[in-house]
Amino acid sequence: MHSDTPSYKLTVSAVGVMADFAHLTVYNGFLEDIARGYEQLDLSLKPGLYSITLKLDGHIIKEHVRLTGDTQVQIPTPPVYSSVVADKFQSSHEYYARNARTYSLQPTVKNGPETGGAIFLFFRYTDVDNRRELNDTQQSLGQGFSLLDAQRHVLFRLEGKHIKEDTDAGWMAFHAVLSPGTYYLHYSGLPGTMEDDAPHELPAREIPLQVFRSGVQSSVTAGQYWQTQVFLTFGQGPIFPSMSIFIAPREQGFVNDDEGNYRIDGLRHKFHNGVYILPEKVLMEFEQGQWASPMKGLLAAYVYFSNPAADKEQLFRNVTQYLPALLGEDTPDVKALQIMSAQYYRDPIPALSLSEPCMFLAGIRAIIRASIRNPDVIVDDSQLEDITDKLYNDMVWTSYQPAPLPEPAETKKAVPQTRSSMTSSIFSVVEKIIGKEKTAEEIGERLLKSQTVSTLLYYIEKLDRDLDVNDLANRLQIPPSVVRKTVQHILKFSDSIKDAEKKPEQFSIRNINKLKKIH
Repeated sequence: MHSDTPSYKLTVSAVGVMADFAHLTVYNGFLEDIARGYEQLDLSLKPGLYSITLKLDGHIIKEHVRLTGDTQVQIPTPPVYSSVVADKFQSSHEYYARNARTYSLQPTVKNGPETGGAIFLFFRYTDVDNRRELNDTQQSLGQGFSLLDAQRHVLFRLEGKHIKEDTDAGWMAFHAVLSPGTYYLHYSGLPGTMEDDAPHELPAREIPLQVFRSGVQSSVTAGQYWQTQVFLTFGQGPIFPSMSIFIAPREQGFVNDDEGNYRIDGLRHKFHNGVYILPEKVLMEFEQGQWASPMKGLLAAYVYFSNPAADKEQLFRNVTQYLPALLGEDTPDVKALQIMSAQYYRDPIPALSLSEPCMFLAGIRAIIRASIRNPDVIVDDSQLEDITDKLYNDMVWTSYQPAPLPEPAETKKAVPQTRSSMTSSIFSVVEKIIGKEKTAEEIGERLLKSQTVSTLLYYIEKLDRDLDVNDLANRLQIPPSVVRKTVQHILKFSDSIKDAEKKPEQFSIRNINKLKKIH
């Protein structure tokens, strides 16, 4: 081709919901990748045949264009399905959005406090037809769910007078005004059943939720209470990876046509898939918009500090500086981001400690990494320490296999939690696993079903050198204190197991002696 061949402008744009997160790639006639980016590409190219690929949340759309003059190509984004009932999402439906809006403004829990923040939960199916197919008996979506306070006392079961629901349409709403602090959404699990020759079983799960109060000393937001909004879609049971969480001014409630909802959920979905990308337009909106919607700042910061190639240092130093004033400096996620920021910039870990889990799993992971060299970061015998070896990894939010559901708070007198009562309320790492097993064979078998115990014993078996608690903690990605307590409890039960007729091979005398040296 002669050098005087003209060049033409090729503009490729994604249009529609979540266009900000649509990844575009342009290929030449030799299928060489010549340009890539998000939402829009502006190119100057020689005449010829070009291919365009749009990728969004697992969808791939391909287009071809013969460039003979200035050309604009617009590619509609594929339909988006989400747990949040925002107007432009394919799975929202007016009969869901209307009720989500209504009950985000009206507490379903009566005779509660008038002052405070709030938790708003909205559970639903993708549509009515889906409910009829999967739940023909119209079971309540709140079945098996409870809301616990910071001491894991049951505040509310999601049933009866505490909720609003339409079992025919397939939705349930819960809204309670609450004091700022940590709460836990507890799910007791779904027993296994056989349907179409496929097992359907959902294990118990617990998810920490934070109620915030702004500490900003401005005339606009000083003392403002926030509403934590949780959206969850159901199939055979709750689909936890679909969970979306928003933070909005309590008096505002859920706004189903808020454009920011799409970008928050889009970024959450990218984060869930391990894509740590902040398109420029989204980045600037999140940095500026966190004052009205703090989840924008939280999400942007977590994504940024998860990407070693990110390059907006000053902006995110500002974001992490503003979040304590916006949500409270003692908030677990604010502390987790301070730790994550220090790890990212290779600064000293700040002198702080946490006893409660944060809402983002990435924050928990950062806290655990910090605890290997700074053990005081995690308070001994705390709820946070107790969950670190029981985490699920299937969503961006923190969730874990919980201790058994305690009896409702109203059935027993509330006692202020002291250090000793806190310690006694937390089941030991291994005793919780063993349950009611009595014989040595049963105890050994149950012990090895614990991932923490079996993995620890694997390293004990394989490593010939002297064992170090911090090294084991790093290998297992759990705090050193949990390694130490696990070892102590294995030793506690080793006498019961050592003379067993069918003793598990991991409980050999050699391995037990190695454990004793660690202890």
